Amino acid sequence: MKLKIIAILFFPLCLFSQDFNQVNIKYQDDIDSLIIKHQKINYAKNGVDGWRVQLAFKSTKEEIRSSRLDFIKKFPEIDTYLTYSPPYYKISVGNFREKIEALKLKDKIKKDYIEAYPVPTIIPITELHN
Repeated sequence: MKLKIIAILFFPLCLFSQDFNQVNIKYQDDIDSLIIKHQKINYAKNGVDGWRVQLAFKSTKEEIRSSRLDFIKKFPEIDTYLTYSPPYYKISVGNFREKIEALKLKDKIKKDYIEAYPVPTIIPITELHN
């Protein structure tokens, strides 16, 4: 008798349950064109909008190279980039999609680099690790 009552109670649940093996995604027709447009913009920029942490800027290449080597010795797992924007050489580190990720790195290195701060940049897609 108890088995019949349990079967009657749970039978409606079986009727209304979903088939979890099939997923249907519905979206507007224009979404595909927006995705293609976004990809073209990223290809034109040679990358995606992202963030790096700028450590220092110096007026001579020798000074900035020594700063870069010092950073590489302390944090060899983090990518470093040396750029020149007249009249300064700049060293920045990391490749991040979100500013919050760059801020996490800044907190990690703040003991050694108190003047570090996040800067927006274009990150080549091949350099993104995540």
